[in-house]
Amino acid sequence: MLETRHCTVTLADRIMTVTIQRPERRNALNADACHELGAVFDEFERDPAAWLAILTGAGAQSFCAGADLRDAGDRSRPPVPASGFAGLVARFGRRKPVIAAVNGSAMGGGFEAALACDVIVAAEHAAFGLTEPRVGLAALGGGIQRLIRELGPKRATALLLTARKISAREAQALGLVAEVVPGDQLLAAAHRWATEILQCSPASIAATQAVAQSLDGSSLEASMRGMFALPEVKSLLTGPDAREGVQAFAEKRPPRWTSPT
Repeated sequence: MLETRHCTVTLADRIMTVTIQRPERRNALNADACHELGAVFDEFERDPAAWLAILTGAGAQSFCAGADLRDAGDRSRPPVPASGFAGLVARFGRRKPVIAAVNGSAMGGGFEAALACDVIVAAEHAAFGLTEPRVGLAALGGGIQRLIRELGPKRATALLLTARKISAREAQALGLVAEVVPGDQLLAAAHRWATEILQCSPASIAATQAVAQSLDGSSLEASMRGMFALPEVKSLLTGPDAREGVQAFAEKRPPRWTSPT
């Protein structure tokens, strides 16, 4: 496990839990924290014992307040790694699921990091907003594109052009948040989602994510015709999990899936 200063990382039952540990800064991230998270999620992708990750923040006030504008960190290197803010927003081609457990406000880059995850679970008091225009910046970590893709142009631009904050319930009504729970039940809810995902084959999850991502910029027909050429789909169809799943079903026992690589 990597040594970390700005986050804590635990691995148990195939779930890697990454907790941003900058509560005195509302869990805002400087360059050092972003590069550290980039290394953490690099390790997550390499580790066959880690099948799924949960990203959350320390304390009950903030999930992540975005970029730390008062502390840039190490100025001798780029402000973010190649994988983007929080080590996630530009991590394209990811095949292992990541759940955002939003324990408080997720503003600016914090909201972008949550949007880059596969599932968002939020505490009742959580709030979301791409608030960069209020400080003369813009949501250039994928937030503009992801919000438009998730909500459609009119609903998204209504939020983008006002830099408006929305509650967890509003985010759920818009389809951005999968579940809203009391704050003291947040991690339990995230683990419940994780456990349900982990009942599925990692190879099936990887193939599903690859096919879903192949739809970006393509027609339905092009995606369907091309999906059998995807390495993840080929691996699923020729690998052991497809056979194991059928055999386990026939034998009425839990399947023994192969670890993701």
